[in-house]
Amino acid sequence: MHVHILGVGAVGTLIATHLRAAVRQGLMMRAFTPRSPVRSAVAAHLPDAAKTTITLHMREKAFARSSPVFRELRVNHDGACMSERGYAVELVSPIDPAQPQVLLPDKDGMAREWPGAEPYPLDSLIIMTKADATYAAIRSLVPRITPSTTIVLLQNGMGVLDMLLERLWPQPHSRPHFVLASTTHGCYLKKPLHAVHAGFGSIHLGIVPSLRLRGLESRSGELDWHALPEDSLRQTLALLLSLPLDVHWEPIRSYQLRVLRKLAINACINPTTALVDCKNGDLFGTPAALELFRVLCTEMSQVLEAYARDAKAAESSNETEAAHLSSLPLADLLTQTDSEGLPLLDASLKPASLLHEVENVVRATASNWSSMHQDIKTRRGKTEIDFINGYITELGRAYGIPTPANDMMTNLIKLKAQRVTGSWNANAM
Repeated sequence: MHVHILGVGAVGTLIATHLRAAVRQGLMMRAFTPRSPVRSAVAAHLPDAAKTTITLHMREKAFARSSPVFRELRVNHDGACMSERGYAVELVSPIDPAQPQVLLPDKDGMAREWPGAEPYPLDSLIIMTKADATYAAIRSLVPRITPSTTIVLLQNGMGVLDMLLERLWPQPHSRPHFVLASTTHGCYLKKPLHAVHAGFGSIHLGIVPSLRLRGLESRSGELDWHALPEDSLRQTLALLLSLPLDVHWEPIRSYQLRVLRKLAINACINPTTALVDCKNGDLFGTPAALELFRVLCTEMSQVLEAYARDAKAAESSNETEAAHLSSLPLADLLTQTDSEGLPLLDASLKPASLLHEVENVVRATASNWSSMHQDIKTRRGKTEIDFINGYITELGRAYGIPTPANDMMTNLIKLKAQRVTGSWNANAM
């Protein structure tokens, strides 16, 4: 089993460190000697630790900043520091990204260049780059990705999956397996390859349906492992579920509802903190912020209702493909019907429910700096705004629903990102 990590930022460092620790410890003694049916199922599908490799994909410039010789990843949590080495590394040059420099670990776990070393196959690819950087980062790897490969997308925002399917895998039979992931763990980089795990959260996984993946839920409501057709998919899920990071699989409808609620949270908190230059908690109880959040949540709910009804119409008319639809079962966002027979949006996506979620997160993460605030503060030059508020505005345009508040947030963040980097070229974004 060859696992590749694309995006070794704060969350990427956290995940990669725990993955390597699991492999080094023999996959945590087969998931801590299973004592429950769920844990037993996970342990049964773990890959062979002796044949499992973890490869980090890094840009040459980023690697040079970390160390002349790659040594280890580090994660600090509650005063303790865990460090792991023994990684393979693929260094990507902007001149020829399709021909990476391959570094393999020596007997001391240091990653060094070996004459004639070839990249490991891409059995599993876990992508944790920023959403706006994903397409450029994965494009050079496409020739190495097969229908048996499993790709995990662990990122903020929405729309990345649709973009990858449209641009890289338009034909369903040629697509790899996709697993979507969302996390509430709080992390930041102390320095390159050294993360601080500031807030313990959870990770949720949802498997994207495809022609080869149907009926994944057993009668008991658990994952039906026998319905997974590829070793890479089973082993990737087992490996992630075995990590001590409170990782859970859930049916795709439940997962979709979760990430759409998180999208509303990000659409409110991230751009506002970036524009105002404040921590999340500074927005709590502020009337102006609350009114802004209410408008943003209302627009998102209206757009999602139109989106889901379009999916329902396409489903009932037996259309196999419809404009603006991904491979996710969007019609499942609708539940009962109203007095006129129109399907209703799930209650958790109604404006009041979304606003309540935002208020709870602002309070619970009061001491946190949002990731978009960090992007602006570090003068990254780009943000994930197109995959958060911009995702909502794009859907709004598709269905003729005005989204002025989300439009404004998107444009203000783009202007601020250009301003802090000294670039006022509209095409730079």
